Amino acid sequence: MHTLIQVIIDGVILGGFYALMAQGLSLIFGIMRVINLAHGEFLILGAYMAWVAQEYLGLDVLMTLPLLIALGFGFGWVVSRVVIMPVLERHELMPLLITFGLASVIAGLLTVTFTTTPKVTTAAYSDSVISLLDYRVSVSKAVMLVAALVLLTMLTLFLNRTKKGKAMKATAQNREAARIVGINVTRMYCSAFGLGTAVAFAAGGLFSVTQGFHPFMGGLFTLKAFVIVVLGGGGRVSGTLAAAMFVGIIEAGLSGYVSNIGTSLGTAAAFVLVVVVLALRPEGISRLGGVRA
Repeated sequence: MHTLIQVIIDGVILGGFYALMAQGLSLIFGIMRVINLAHGEFLILGAYMAWVAQEYLGLDVLMTLPLLIALGFGFGWVVSRVVIMPVLERHELMPLLITFGLASVIAGLLTVTFTTTPKVTTAAYSDSVISLLDYRVSVSKAVMLVAALVLLTMLTLFLNRTKKGKAMKATAQNREAARIVGINVTRMYCSAFGLGTAVAFAAGGLFSVTQGFHPFMGGLFTLKAFVIVVLGGGGRVSGTLAAAMFVGIIEAGLSGYVSNIGTSLGTAAAFVLVVVVLALRPEGISRLGGVRA
């Protein structure tokens, strides 16, 4: 019983990170209908920025988060405006191929700049552990979970309560109708891509404190984010959170009960889940149990 509860705690923490990680990809896909294959590399880029800020400026990751979000939004906006928008109306594979190439370029540049030696962003609480009734939680992971949930809540409020957020949702629902009522569709698309990138940068910064990272981890994060987006129904913050918790608990369970190969098996299990869920419930798990956007 003790192991089960510890697995659930670890799974919820992992799921919180996965939810933030995947929401950026979900947002871009939900509004632009573009699958960003460089999403994982964006996350790793954010992790390296957090490491640089701590290593050379002495800034804690929580202090760096606003800067990461701003830089991520600006970077995403430029990428969208310069390389995505010109090919958005062409063959549907064009944005896919361009983001795949961008992922390779980013990984290569990070390798040249930082080498492949794993880095870890340190913080005052990096080695601290919370113990409660015999259950142990790393403080850095607890901080990651709380920060991820706060950012997801802020994103939900932005999309549902602000004029720009509602314009993004309207553009996602019907691009032509949005254009007719005066919404600048190009601006909304660039803003969506920028916001999705900002979320990825923030997720990378939070992740960088919990474990080591290197330039070639991005591909795995992209695949996991894609799995969660598919399971969550695409575009829904609530669906993404539910799917991320689902995947996180399963991975934590396999890691806890299957020694040595638990983590790798958890990754494989996530892809098996996609096949099973889509076969039984094509719209994803976001509507199970009354989960709504």
